[in-house]
Amino acid sequence: MADQPDMLTAIEQATLTRLTDNIPALKSSGLQKDSRQLLRDTSVAVAVLDGKFNKIGQACFRNECTVSVLLKFKNMQSEEARRKGINPLVIAAIQYLLGQKLGLSIGPLQPVRFRDVTTEDKYEAGVIEYLLEFSTWFDIRKLAEEELGDLVTLAINYLLKPGDDTVDATDILTTV
Repeated sequence: MADQPDMLTAIEQATLTRLTDNIPALKSSGLQKDSRQLLRDTSVAVAVLDGKFNKIGQACFRNECTVSVLLKFKNMQSEEARRKGINPLVIAAIQYLLGQKLGLSIGPLQPVRFRDVTTEDKYEAGVIEYLLEFSTWFDIRKLAEEELGDLVTLAINYLLKPGDDTVDATDILTTV
């Protein structure tokens, strides 16, 4: 059973934490000081963008979902230099996530595929982006009315109220 109602966000946050805690390149970037050290910009974003439900009990379903990891690497020198920069990040990300349950009640992360998703604009700006996809699953059960209220309150509290000069919610975004 899912150990918390918002398992999607828990998976995203735990995946991001695992990557940023273990891959130093996602936490620091070089600044151009001379011709030997070119401007480098790396970042990672994680999202659970799709899922498929299979009934496994009277009020329980297994959500088989895809965890998407977007890696970005910037190097103005050449495409070859960009690939030499991103390729180790791709392999490291796969290795750090392979078989992980991230301390959650989920199935072990399994790599599905990766691909270059660099747009023409990003290419011209010296950026390369790769999308890595992993599969996992978690069980979801029908919640009691009280639990549903908590989940709805969480969602509503996250909505921004424009014009009130109050920070209603924050996200942690790691880019370097």
